[in-house]
Amino acid sequence: MKIRKQTYSLDMYLKQLNAETIRTDQDCQRLSGQWKPNMVGELIATVLTDNYIPPIILGEETSNGISKLWIIDGLQRSSSLSMFRYGNTKIAKSIDEYLVTYQRKILDGNGNPKRDSQGEIIWESVEYDIRGKSYEQLPEELRDRFDGYQIETVIHQNCDTTEISKLVRRFNNHTAMNTAQKAFTYSDAFAGEIRNITRNRFFLDIYTCSRNERKNGTIERVIGETALLCIHPDLYRKDTKINFKALNENASLSDFDNLNDLLTRLTVSVGTTTEIRGLFNSKHAHIFITAFNRFLEMGHEAKEYGKFLEWFVNGGNESEINGTTWETLNENKATRDTNIVRGKIDYLEALFGKYFSEVKKAA
Repeated sequence: MKIRKQTYSLDMYLKQLNAETIRTDQDCQRLSGQWKPNMVGELIATVLTDNYIPPIILGEETSNGISKLWIIDGLQRSSSLSMFRYGNTKIAKSIDEYLVTYQRKILDGNGNPKRDSQGEIIWESVEYDIRGKSYEQLPEELRDRFDGYQIETVIHQNCDTTEISKLVRRFNNHTAMNTAQKAFTYSDAFAGEIRNITRNRFFLDIYTCSRNERKNGTIERVIGETALLCIHPDLYRKDTKINFKALNENASLSDFDNLNDLLTRLTVSVGTTTEIRGLFNSKHAHIFITAFNRFLEMGHEAKEYGKFLEWFVNGGNESEINGTTWETLNENKATRDTNIVRGKIDYLEALFGKYFSEVKKAA
């Protein structure tokens, strides 16, 4: 099967779509409109900042000397760009990078370009907020940039209907990033440190999870949330992306060194019974690790935390603090809600006092 590459201006490519010279309705292709508004907005921002978009994969079917081009991979990108250009779609307000820099001519009071002493047009660099804007609402310079964007296509030639369907199946046989994996990309400054912590013995000896959780970004999420709760608990939010962004902007390398050491100390301080390991899962690990950090900050010995957890799983969790028990806190299904997470950590911290004043003293 011969393959050729062809680059279009985005304006020309979208005109080919509208004219059905490039077809979007191949029988096996999923329907357009699968992307959420934020995904569409990020794509448009990529074009307006002249960043890279992977090539669109096309299949060329020839029958009786007549050729048709079918979109194999890139339908969602193509339809999203088309709806922005022709369908009055507006850029989502939730996109990450919304200020676009471009150059424009400085005009005089009559709308004519100003010129310097050599007769050259005077230009200025400006930033433009693209949030909530349709194509028609963009400045002329950004509309031109959108239309002139170079989009690359890779064309599989001399295909029949069966081969086109096979290509659709092959190029769409992938799994997109889940929420945790995508959120992790916002911790670029410390991604290496976080990945290093995933190799800590804690995640082998103590942490309880499925095999799938070890590869779907859950452990990275737990580490990120724990780090944030230990160093900037006031910045913790339910949204994983917000947490990783906050970590990226506020953490330091030493914070991750300290967390790695904290997990090592925790691993040698607690038992490996089923009940205790059951506390350290994707739902509660960040809470009990943060509580351990506070336990140490209060001046208690690390090994005593293991004894506290033994008491906790054997009835201590039924203790009432300010009219609330651990079971009551667990009734709320919004387990990652900001107030619930902070409430559980505060409950454990208060429970330390009960443990030392009543249990240890009585012993």
